[in-house]
Parts: sequence; structure tokens; C-alpha cells
Amino acid sequence: MAASPALAKCNPDNALFEDNFEFMDVSWGEPNENIFVEDDALVVKGWRDQVNFTTQNEGANVCADLTVVETSKPANSPMGLVFWWADWDNYYYVWVWPDGGLEVRRIFKGKSSVVFTTETLALKKGVGETNQIELQLKPRDATIIVNGTKVQRFKGIQPKDGGIVGITATSPSDAPATFKFDNFIVSVPDE
Repeated sequence: MAASPALAKCNPDNALFEDNFEFMDVSWGEPNENIFVEDDALVVKGWRDQVNFTTQNEGANVCADLTVVETSKPANSPMGLVFWWADWDNYYYVWVWPDGGLEVRRIFKGKSSVVFTTETLALKKGVGETNQIELQLKPRDATIIVNGTKVQRFKGIQPKDGGIVGITATSPSDAPATFKFDNFIVSVPDE
């Protein structure tokens, strides 16, 4: 099955950062039992929020393939991308669930608020399904694209010096889930 065309136009030729996870790059931190590279993917077990400082940008196209590999509780096992990160008290993130749910949240001065929540037919449902999540980040708005389908454009505020991109995953503490990130690209947006 051929991949959908990337509407966010994540271009490896003008990438600020690109990782196909052939090995654990130091920009992701040190590998341990909760975050490591395996079979050309970044694997997270349990819970993890991680930014990559080499992704600093003042507007970017961000693409990544996300897979909830294993979980006993899909409703409690979202994963996604962190963006417009200034620090852990000020950032945005998009979460997707294996049941087709998608949510964007903003953390501002340490307090969380929902920007929007939606269910979308664009998400492939089920544990083990891979979804391509794309973000078009501009200084005052962002667009989320799932598997080549535009899901939502919304207003937001990136940090003064641009933003940093990363990953997020959470799972029940009594039965840690396993998540896989692949084909991670942060590129300069086309004019």
C-alpha cells in the first residue's frame, strides 16, 4: 500500500532535523529501558515526554509515523507530538488514540487546557496501526493532517524564539504500553 502524499510537505532536502532511527541519536538523550531504538524506530515503553533541541524553528512542517504497538487499555494509551515547546510549563501537544480520537492541548504556565478534541475517520483505528501525523506550524496557527487528510487548523502562539518539537506517550502504570515513532522530519516550510 502506498503512503499518502504528505500535505505538510516535509522535505528531507530542507530538513532542520530528520531521523529514520537507524540508531539512538544523542539529540534524543541516552537510551534506557523506557526509550530506545529498535528495528529502525524510536520505541517508548510506558510514559515519556521528550523534546529534541535540534528541532528549534520559527515555522516548520513536522511529520512522523506513530504506532501504538501494544497496550491492554487503548483508551488510556495516547501518543503524539509536542510542538511550540518553550519549556515544560509552556508548550502544545497533539495526542492520538487507537480508537480514532485526536486532541490538542496547550500547557501555559503549567496549566493544561484543551484546544480541541475530535474523532476523525482519517485515523487508522486499532492497536498496531500506523498513522502519519503532520503539522504545518506557522507563528500564529497550526494545521494538523492525519494520513494525508487535513483534520483541523487552529490559532496558537509559538514562543518568541520559535518552538521546539518532540514526542509524547502515556500509558496505564499497571500495564505499560509500547509506542513506536518513525520517519521523523522537521523541515523548513515552503514559501
